Amino acid sequence: MVLIVAGLDPSGGAGLIADVATVVAAGLHPAAIATALTVQDSARCHSFRAMAAELVGAQLDALIADLPIAAVKIGMLGDGAVAREVARALAPLVARGVPLVLDPVLRASFGAVLLDGDPLAALGPLLPLAELITPNRDEAQALTGRPVEDRAGQLAAAKAVRALGPRAVLVKGGHLEGDPVIDLLLDEGEPLLFSSPRRPGTTPHGTGCALSTEIACALALGQSLRAAVVRAHRRVADRIAGARPVGRGRPFLRLR
Repeated sequence: MVLIVAGLDPSGGAGLIADVATVVAAGLHPAAIATALTVQDSARCHSFRAMAAELVGAQLDALIADLPIAAVKIGMLGDGAVAREVARALAPLVARGVPLVLDPVLRASFGAVLLDGDPLAALGPLLPLAELITPNRDEAQALTGRPVEDRAGQLAAAKAVRALGPRAVLVKGGHLEGDPVIDLLLDEGEPLLFSSPRRPGTTPHGTGCALSTEIACALALGQSLRAAVVRAHRRVADRIAGARPVGRGRPFLRLR
């Protein structure tokens, strides 16, 4: 079972709905808690409202006490109060060895800011709990204050983020210029690079959500972190190749 903690994108292209669909497609059972409600379509996120932190925490407490959770994926949190309550509730689960994948969602690709307040202050309590954090370039810059313009910048940012507490960091390269796209994984070993050709046209909706959720699913199935990241990159590449137009905006990933 994979626990998803994320914002609700009512279009289903990203966020909670897309994450649940990804878990089901992986053959696992999802449990899900909405941290925020967004006004969102396939083209952009217009606005959002964070859920009450105490409600999110109460839901987490109930699920953790009852369900056999094998991995956790955290996406959009909305504000620092929700993030702190999520960290409080999940700390005992992580202490029991359940891996947590944190996708530090700060802003929609096209549209609204999705985390109120200072990112590092809001996410700080969660960072030491994370098996893996998966920032894109802008998120890595926001968490570290370091520019990320090339491979050296990716590595420096990964080291700086890892120093904040997570076991491993995957700095995604989709927002960097150049072809191929390079994602950089830094754990306790040598950095591992993942290369994929840059596809023409508009990037599909929800690729970051899909990658982090695929990794959480692989961890729930008992794979090592590196094997989980390799598997997730392969599955997301296949889903990007099968992306299809749905609304007026960006295409949606193929489910399987």
